[in-house]
Amino acid sequence: MKDRVSLTDFLMYHKETHPISFHMPGHKGKSTLYGIYGFGDFIKNVVGNDITEIPGADALQQPRERIKDIMEGYAGLYGAKHTELLVNGSSAGLMASILGSVPRGGKLLMGRNSHRSVYGALRLGGIDPIYIMPEIDDETGLQLGLDPDKIEAALIEDPDIKAVLVTSPNYYGVLSDIERIASIVHLHGRILIVDQAHGAHLKFFDYLRSEDGLPHRAAENCGADIVVDSTHKTLLSFTGSAILNICTERPDVSRISELLRMLQTTSPSYLLMGSLDINQQILRMDGYNLIKNWDADIKYFYQEAAQIAGLGLINRIDLDETKVSITMSALGLSGPKLAEELEKRNIWVELTHGDYVMLMTGLGNERGDYEDILAALRDLSAHYGGRIQGVESESSASKTEPAAQNAAQKQAKNEIQAVAKNETQVANKNASQPVDKIAELRTPSSDSALIERLEQRKIPDTYEEVPLYSAEGRVLYESIIPYPPGTPIACPGEVLSKSVILYVRDQLVAQHVVLGVDEEGRVKVESDCVLFKEI
Repeated sequence: MKDRVSLTDFLMYHKETHPISFHMPGHKGKSTLYGIYGFGDFIKNVVGNDITEIPGADALQQPRERIKDIMEGYAGLYGAKHTELLVNGSSAGLMASILGSVPRGGKLLMGRNSHRSVYGALRLGGIDPIYIMPEIDDETGLQLGLDPDKIEAALIEDPDIKAVLVTSPNYYGVLSDIERIASIVHLHGRILIVDQAHGAHLKFFDYLRSEDGLPHRAAENCGADIVVDSTHKTLLSFTGSAILNICTERPDVSRISELLRMLQTTSPSYLLMGSLDINQQILRMDGYNLIKNWDADIKYFYQEAAQIAGLGLINRIDLDETKVSITMSALGLSGPKLAEELEKRNIWVELTHGDYVMLMTGLGNERGDYEDILAALRDLSAHYGGRIQGVESESSASKTEPAAQNAAQKQAKNEIQAVAKNETQVANKNASQPVDKIAELRTPSSDSALIERLEQRKIPDTYEEVPLYSAEGRVLYESIIPYPPGTPIACPGEVLSKSVILYVRDQLVAQHVVLGVDEEGRVKVESDCVLFKEI
């Protein structure tokens, strides 16, 4: 075991540096709001509040009193018919929603950008996925929402589809048109499940949108049947807590509740449930003003950031503005480099995608947090300002710099490059280009591999690991997801094609992140083992 700082030491040290958080969870590591609304003692007495199902505490597996009150409190806040508390995150809620809406062996229509927990439900239920590919914005590389017309076409083409799953907003904050999708799904007599893990706050922002005459965005307000909200991501409950809202009469409430009893721990954390209680109580007490202040802070940031030389912002009509994507590529800074510069100033972001950094704001952020990051961005603008004109971007420069790699990584790269042998003339030409040229050749708008419809088979139950270069024609066990753009290029149950393998090879050679390919260049595919019976 290598000598390293323990997790607890890291957590304590990180806290003592007073970091500025623009990542989840929504409380941002601050106890301020808890104290203001009378819950400071709960936060201080963590060990004392960590109990089990003692008399009077109620039980999540069979809620009758206090826990039932929390459930009913959330149902009232979100306008739901029934709410379940989740202590295994939104993952458990998504799995229960799918298994409770699609019979064993049935079909689920879903976006190819769905959370990995969805694939767990598919395997458990023997459910066949029918994929809808999200569009990609050519300029920013952002995943966009699902096209309602494609959903309708899929439902018409395959009447055996039992439910539809849409992620809205997605990780980047882009929303789908849930109201239109819901009307289409219900017209075909199907159930609409919305993974709103990144949008638990949307219900409350809709009050402000109503005042401005703007359409609602929260799935609970737009006709969804089941909505799963990660209240910990942007609101005030603790990491790992979430809620499942059943909003119509279509879902089988008792079946979903039963599935949650199977999927969730029988030793639920009373700290998580207590934080869920605190979150809903604070929202009831002063939610309108808290959300209004948050909205004002975000508008302040956008207005001030727009004045910073060399800083770019993504601002779309279908974007949840609480997810702020910024770029300083005009100053020669890639997304990872910008994140690194911000970390030097003790500002921590949620993610990088290409040349962009995403700031996940939350209820716990204060005006001072926005002022601090604006000051940091102004400082970076001044420092790198001389590079605005005629300077190669950091992202391009980094592609030509030699990377320190261990022997296994070098071997993996050699094996991955071997797939280019005996390919078509175009493929050979691409493979012979310098690394930065390879990256230029592969863009969301120009590369067919990103929009290719792969042959789809059953999702495998078992897997083996094989080198990427030898995986053509094999059925994928685990998604392959290149960043950018962060959209799966191949999903479980799909057959890997030559063009996909070439695309992934180029991304790895360009030192981009590709989930689903290990350090040795291997991917998980359906096991090719043959069982022999003894004669």
